[in-house]
Amino acid sequence: MSDWYCQVGGNVEGPVSGGRLRELARSGRLSPGDRVRQGHAGEWVSASRCKGLFDGPEAEASGRVASRGGPLASVRSIRDCIAPEEKKKRPGVFAVNLLVWLGLTILVVASMGAVLLFYAGGWVLSRLLAEYNVRKLQAMGTTATDRQFPEVTHALREVCGHFGLAEAPRVIILNAGEMNAFAVKFARKKVLVLLCPMLEGVLDRPAELRFILGHELGHTALDHGFRGSLVLVKPAAFKAARELTCDAVGAAAAGDPEAAKTALKRLAAGNALHARLDEADLAAQAEAIDSGLTGWLLRQYLAYPPIGRRLACVDRFFRAHRG
Repeated sequence: MSDWYCQVGGNVEGPVSGGRLRELARSGRLSPGDRVRQGHAGEWVSASRCKGLFDGPEAEASGRVASRGGPLASVRSIRDCIAPEEKKKRPGVFAVNLLVWLGLTILVVASMGAVLLFYAGGWVLSRLLAEYNVRKLQAMGTTATDRQFPEVTHALREVCGHFGLAEAPRVIILNAGEMNAFAVKFARKKVLVLLCPMLEGVLDRPAELRFILGHELGHTALDHGFRGSLVLVKPAAFKAARELTCDAVGAAAAGDPEAAKTALKRLAAGNALHARLDEADLAAQAEAIDSGLTGWLLRQYLAYPPIGRRLACVDRFFRAHRG
């Protein structure tokens, strides 16, 4: 074999010989989930599909090394990441939404179906405007592609493949600093938006990048999926619990607890200052924020848990799935 190309750590390397490709696999730099192709015109495929590349004792050892740099092997489904806090709140949210749907059903019957005409009109309009809204976001920024941001597209394919997601959402990059990343849905079109300040910090750190993408993919699967669309009423406390679930999805995608926690610290203090954060201090701050009557009132409208609580939940997730 000769003239191979591979995506290692989000960077495209090549051309390399077949021998060099096997060296990368043995050293652990090339993992089974990375992508390779033969020649300029070849199709990108998973490295695990290359016969002989990960066979034998040496390759088995390299696979163990590579697995530490990839998604958590013991978690293959987003539903395995549901946080205990979300599980606790689900029955109440289900009961509230059941009442809402019952009320809507009564309204439809009472209006002899007239309400459905307004709903149908809104449904058609949302689909007509879906591509318009997506392209509007693209016009404000740029779309991640293999030629512009191979690190992002490679990490996205790796995370989607790990969780068995057949369709990867479009990733749009915007130069704005109000947020760090978010998932949005226009009708059936799902989009992940990464803002430049966050992306600049994690672009050359694959595990942290997978955490960010995994977190937002958790929202696309749970908030913007079929079941999520049926939940019309989502209290702030439930949204906060959902953030912990999506942090767990991101942690599973990262496969590295320190990388997952570093990505969270970037959300709190930015790329330049996150290294100054102390986890014990953040945990104490989170406990103080949630304490007493003021803490209870705060939790009724705050849709994001304190960073110290999110870090603790990531630690708990890894302990549960790594023994």
